Amino acid sequence: MGHGFAVIHPGLEDVVAAELAGFGIEGEVVPGGVRFSADAARVAMLARTMRTPSQLLYELGSGTARSSEALGVLIRSLPWREFLQPQAELKIEITSRASALRFKDTVSRALTAMIRDARKGAFVPDRGQRPRHVQVLQVRIVEDQVTVSLDAGGDLLHKRGWRTEAGRAPIRENLAACMLALAEWDGTDALYDPFCGAGTVPIEGALLAAGRPPFQGRNGFACDEWGKGKPVAGKARAGGRSPAPAPPARPAPKAAPKVASGQMVFGSDHQAQAIATSNANARRAGVTVPFRLLDVAEMQAPAVVGTIVTNPPYGERLGVSVDEVYATFGRVLRERFGSWRVLFLAPDRRMALKVDERVERVVQFKNGGLSVGVWTVLA
Repeated sequence: MGHGFAVIHPGLEDVVAAELAGFGIEGEVVPGGVRFSADAARVAMLARTMRTPSQLLYELGSGTARSSEALGVLIRSLPWREFLQPQAELKIEITSRASALRFKDTVSRALTAMIRDARKGAFVPDRGQRPRHVQVLQVRIVEDQVTVSLDAGGDLLHKRGWRTEAGRAPIRENLAACMLALAEWDGTDALYDPFCGAGTVPIEGALLAAGRPPFQGRNGFACDEWGKGKPVAGKARAGGRSPAPAPPARPAPKAAPKVASGQMVFGSDHQAQAIATSNANARRAGVTVPFRLLDVAEMQAPAVVGTIVTNPPYGERLGVSVDEVYATFGRVLRERFGSWRVLFLAPDRRMALKVDERVERVVQFKNGGLSVGVWTVLA
């Protein structure tokens, strides 16, 4: 049994840990992610089905190395032939802190040579089709402790495949999934995003409500090519439904969501281009979501009760003053959404208070390099 590591923006680790719990996996929360016990097949399955992480890493091995020679001993001991096809393109990412191995370019060149040597011998090159995915190798060196991991996705997991049009300052898909989890929304009541932008939150919600994996149209994963072209996770591949991300403070849900795709999921925006983008992304995701062209002052509750999860614009992000937008949003919430739960992003308490004086911050994390909070309005 090896180890996996689920990467997420600092501040959202508990959300990822809760989703792992939905798969029956108990993980150790550390800054920037969750470490857990799993073999390569399990990590590959999780990469294809989890909604909240940015990356899923499989740790090939670890050890202590204060010199290139010691690093070479570690690298040559790892099972490269089991994971890398002969023609696989390898991208090496190195982070080093408080280590004698601090020259990243030198270490990268040495690693490339060491891995090439480790793959020689009786291994017969595959003359077939060239691998489709770059294998991303992450080498983390902290105080001479080296951890070597392969990225199961090969590309960041927020890239679902269906969002080819993003609009201005969009929220990443996995962060939208984190917000849905924080809102404790599991598809059993209405969901509405009045600042839908590219449609990310409603589409993530529609896929979750339908019990469908988040990846629709993505061109595979790096782990598909582990095991000399045969997916390591072939026997562990999920069969369609994946558990919904659970809220951090509660147990993972035991039943699948009951709402059909898009049945109670809605979105609106005041820009016509945003509605066009949202509709195009929804078509690629294979969901039907009603998107309407509405100013925030015109929004109406599409159901008696439900949940608003949204990412309003904020000045630091778009270079405009949005105080009035936040104030109008709050007024409409009080007038027309009194029985709804509300979760929204705001850069600071001053902006959040424009919505309502009863706001409470749920978590804080960085979005696009800016520190933002997820806020809720207390009843």
